[in-house]
Amino acid sequence: MGDMMFVKTVFIPKLNDSYVYLAEGYRSASGSVKHRNVESYGRLSKLLEKDPNAVSKLEIRAEELSREGEEDTIQLMINMNATDDRNLPSKNYGYAFLQSIYNDLQIPKFITEYQSKTNVTYPLNDILQLLVYSRCLNPASKKKTFEGKGNYFFELPDFSLDHVYRSLGRLCSMKEELTLHLHKRITEQRGRDCSLVFYDVTNYYFASEVENGLRQDGVSKENQTTGIVQMGLFVDNDNIPITYELFPGNTNDMSTMKPILQKIRKEYNLGKITIVADKGNNTGENLAYIDGGADHYIISQRIRARGTELADIVLDQEDYEWNADGTFKSKTVERERTVKRTDGTSSSITEHLLCFWSHNEEKYQRAKRGFLDEKIEKFIENPALLNASNSFGIKKYFKKIVVDKKTGEVLNAKPSYVFDQAKYDRDLALDGYYCIVTNDLSLGPLDIIRHYHQLSKIEESFKVTKSDLEGRPVYVWADEHIQGHFLTCYLALVLYRLLQSRFAKPYPIHQLKEALNGAWVKELEQNIYVFEKRSELYYEIEKSFGINLNRKYIRKETLEKRLNKIR
Repeated sequence: MGDMMFVKTVFIPKLNDSYVYLAEGYRSASGSVKHRNVESYGRLSKLLEKDPNAVSKLEIRAEELSREGEEDTIQLMINMNATDDRNLPSKNYGYAFLQSIYNDLQIPKFITEYQSKTNVTYPLNDILQLLVYSRCLNPASKKKTFEGKGNYFFELPDFSLDHVYRSLGRLCSMKEELTLHLHKRITEQRGRDCSLVFYDVTNYYFASEVENGLRQDGVSKENQTTGIVQMGLFVDNDNIPITYELFPGNTNDMSTMKPILQKIRKEYNLGKITIVADKGNNTGENLAYIDGGADHYIISQRIRARGTELADIVLDQEDYEWNADGTFKSKTVERERTVKRTDGTSSSITEHLLCFWSHNEEKYQRAKRGFLDEKIEKFIENPALLNASNSFGIKKYFKKIVVDKKTGEVLNAKPSYVFDQAKYDRDLALDGYYCIVTNDLSLGPLDIIRHYHQLSKIEESFKVTKSDLEGRPVYVWADEHIQGHFLTCYLALVLYRLLQSRFAKPYPIHQLKEALNGAWVKELEQNIYVFEKRSELYYEIEKSFGINLNRKYIRKETLEKRLNKIR
């Protein structure tokens, strides 16, 4: 063992103060560990008076001195043995930064308390950590994750693949309590900005076409033909997840918001919130529930699917205000709306309807329409083709009638289609227009648009869970295993979001994943490890945790000591 430098304080009762020393640990000839003072820094109170961070800076200097001596010793050993490290097994230690956040959230304490109330004998917290860190760094099936458990620089107790699958059921049973626990810890640690909360729904497909339980046939957002499961997710204004819920794949998007919002209001104590969501959640039932709870909403409004009344309001050019270069205009219309609920009751909501038009949006929609125009011409010439599955969504522009082709008399004969020019012209006129509705009458048009555009935060969260965390395809089938799988995905997303929050300008998760995935060591001999090349971002992560491993070689005990300081 090389000599180790450390900062030592010795309390002097007469002075009611401590003296600070730079000390060195070494082994005597008999093999016992002893300490000797190398430098004296004087009284602790004086040091702190000059610099409140004096002790921390001295500890960093001690580490640097230790590292210099250790590097010299290790390099000498490497040169003597000329070890070839190319084929040596590697271990990832980048997970330790995620583990630091995991521990700060007191998840181990939660799992220990939960397990004490059960008859579970396998190491549930260790299995959960393996599943979560692997999901963060190297997503794979549960079987592959289990087989790769030796790839990490930490000792895992003995457990089997069967224990891994059984743990998913336990995770399912604790999901509600654990997500609430995470919310409370995040609120205690950093607070939550819930001035705006964002909600959206997506779905995940399975590797099997069998349907049962949560796994049902539905409209896949990725055009998959297998069963899907729906996920509704709330995130706060800092993009930190609040909670989520799973629904069977055949659940309508519009019916997912209310049950989660009911749970949040009952248990999460967020105070008055403004919910931002897209048009898929714009139902009278949802808006009445939000408004009735004294909360606000900012939700986009379908124009074309709401009949002619709304379209007439949008196309009425009175009161529109233009920007300087004529590429954008908007107007706000206040309206009183009666909303009927499914239980037969109704309520009145006062809201602002923000109508706006964008030149860029019109160009985009017209470009899409160019493709449809070609198809429409084809179907006008031969309307019978509309019975085929390749009508490209333009069937809405054809009126279905039943006529006798010779006399024109309406009969119960084979259906025919006639192009609805008026409907098409109305949709053409609406190109470039959008609507957003809100019950917060204090907001101006630009604030409403700015808040709504931040909905991309939650869209990005879904992208992360699907791509970086590889949450789909789902390889487990039982409902409790599906719930357990998505809880590990949710935990991985939370850890990454909290890691992002450590930087003034958050790095994209795929970059953080790449940096942590590059933190590997190889064991040479006698517990000596060599670091593989790491990225500049990795060193930024190190810095944010107050650790420095910028060296080539390190002893196992030293690496463990450094990592234990952040875990």
